[in-house]
Amino acid sequence: MTTVKITQGQNVIYNGAGLQVIGSTGPNRSGLNPKELLEAALGLCVSISMQKKLARDEIDYDASEIEIEVAASKAKDVTDRFTDFKVTIKLPASLDEAYKRELIEAAEEVCTIGNTIRNGAQIETREV
Repeated sequence: MTTVKITQGQNVIYNGAGLQVIGSTGPNRSGLNPKELLEAALGLCVSISMQKKLARDEIDYDASEIEIEVAASKAKDVTDRFTDFKVTIKLPASLDEAYKRELIEAAEEVCTIGNTIRNGAQIETREV
């Protein structure tokens, strides 16, 4: 579970281990705004999914060569939700092209965040 608290005028985001990040109200500021957090969640999920497959397949690679960039955008006539997510992946040069495609397909298939975005989810909001 993740908790957001307002502390000294800042949105502070916690998980079970404690303080993790400061929330921001705008892009490219100290802390992450909701759009950036959503992009980060998708990018992290793709990264973890690929790393698990690489480990399972016992593939030797340089992890520092993996880079995932996610950009969320809205269609021109839409203001209240993101309509598109572009995920750009840089993989280690040591991997052959066929395995790179297999890795990307596997990540798309198992990434829970990506699957949730693709298929939607029910949200229940309540006061406690």
